[in-house]
Amino acid sequence: MTSLPVPANTDDTGPASMVLVRVGGRTVPAKTAARCRVCQSPHRAKIDSWILEGYTRPTILGYLDDLTEGPLGHPTDKSLRHHTDKHLPLSARSQAAILERRAEQLGDEIEKYGGRVADHESALDMVVLKGFDALQRGEINVDGPTLMKAIDLKHKIDSTLEGGVDANVWRDALMEYMRIALGYIPPEKRREFAAALNSSPVLAALSKNAQQSPPLS
Repeated sequence: MTSLPVPANTDDTGPASMVLVRVGGRTVPAKTAARCRVCQSPHRAKIDSWILEGYTRPTILGYLDDLTEGPLGHPTDKSLRHHTDKHLPLSARSQAAILERRAEQLGDEIEKYGGRVADHESALDMVVLKGFDALQRGEINVDGPTLMKAIDLKHKIDSTLEGGVDANVWRDALMEYMRIALGYIPPEKRREFAAALNSSPVLAALSKNAQQSPPLS
């Protein structure tokens, strides 16, 4: 039998959610849909918990194989995705989106984490999200020095995107790559190689961007 992670505040007596929202002064479970296999599952609290803890859909479906089905049957990959996108509160959906994106980036390597997104990049993204939410709610006050640091950081990011120091480093790396590649390309093939480079829209766009970049002081 699969070893299941135990979420907090679970309730297997009926379709309930561990994610609560405030409606009309009352705290109630998140949106519930009559045709949603997750909403109607007796294990919804567990499922919501697993989603927000970063477990992948295949991992969650594997855990459910050993549990009793709900009236609509066990959720499918499609119903899990739909439930996450439509029936969790906005803040929870934002967290789930971060975890989903990181899971796609990790690919098969996610098995190293036990089928769960739990690494430094997803943690940092989550911290940024929570900080941004707190800033919007007015829970974080920005003083003068912090504002100046933010402006300076934004300037550095914009400079990089517009072709600053990082772009020059990449350009130098590309030139070194080309020098090495030419050493392995037969002389009779170099003309075709050069023609292929000249016809590349990606390299043309990079070259144009580099030409428009201001020189470094």
